[in-house]
Amino acid sequence: MRSILLCVPLILTVLLSGCATSDVVPMGPSTYMITRHVYGFTGPSHIKAELLGNADEYCKSHGKVLLVTKTVEIGVKFGQEAAAEVYFKALDPNDPELKQAPAIEEIVR
Repeated sequence: MRSILLCVPLILTVLLSGCATSDVVPMGPSTYMITRHVYGFTGPSHIKAELLGNADEYCKSHGKVLLVTKTVEIGVKFGQEAAAEVYFKALDPNDPELKQAPAIEEIVR
């Protein structure tokens, strides 16, 4: 019984700060998305920043360059956790699309 009582704070911490991150999901030629939602009290901009880092790491690990095309931030609301989505392209370093000013669609809900 005592060991169960000692585990209660750990279990509560996990439940209040839990999160789920998707793997990088292909959406078409060189186009991907990654998402994450966090249970607890955190803002979506922190989640989005982390996802952007993950997307950049993914591209670099494949010898590509990150080009973000769309981001979505979902704030904490009653019955809903904070979340973010990042849509991106993984392009060759010499791809002409990288020379153009990126048009990033940013959605905040």
